[in-house]
Amino acid sequence: MKKRYFTSILISLLILVQLPSYAQHYSSNNTSLEHHKEEKGKSKIAFYMGYTAIPQAINHDVLIVPTIGFDYTYRLNNKFSIGLVNDLEMAQYVVEVEGNQELHHGEEAKETEVLEREFAYVGAVVLFYSPIEGWNIGIGPGIELEKNKNLMVGKVLLEKEFELPGEWEIAPTLQYDIKEDVYDSWSLGLTFGKRF
Repeated sequence: MKKRYFTSILISLLILVQLPSYAQHYSSNNTSLEHHKEEKGKSKIAFYMGYTAIPQAINHDVLIVPTIGFDYTYRLNNKFSIGLVNDLEMAQYVVEVEGNQELHHGEEAKETEVLEREFAYVGAVVLFYSPIEGWNIGIGPGIELEKNKNLMVGKVLLEKEFELPGEWEIAPTLQYDIKEDVYDSWSLGLTFGKRF
């Protein structure tokens, strides 16, 4: 399962790298706009506040967990950025996961296991692609650190940046975390950032 997980991430990154080759060329009128955009700071620090939905929590259809985060992003060019996305789930919860119990003669039986999570930290290195100014799509590998069990994570992000005075930004953000083959989660929140 891990091999398929990492193959999916690798294919997604390769597709993102190829997207600029299909982009239209800008006219000379847009050159001044691009130059103005490059004058802004290439680095951005941001604070994230939101909620994470965990659909496989015991006794709940969906458990909603408050989440905070701190991110750093570096703009490589007008279309690509790379960043560190760090989230902390501010709750203790339990999820049910399907486990396999091996029977005789190679047969397997599905068994439900309980996985406890306490203030889980998720860190990921994310490659962002900006198909349209202000819109960012990100994908990257990461890890969820937690005292009971650490999990590899695949993170997918979508955000829309709105510029504020003084190179401040606010961005509604939607995140999807694939936590190995154990469980997945959705996050929705706001990111407050400053370019420098």
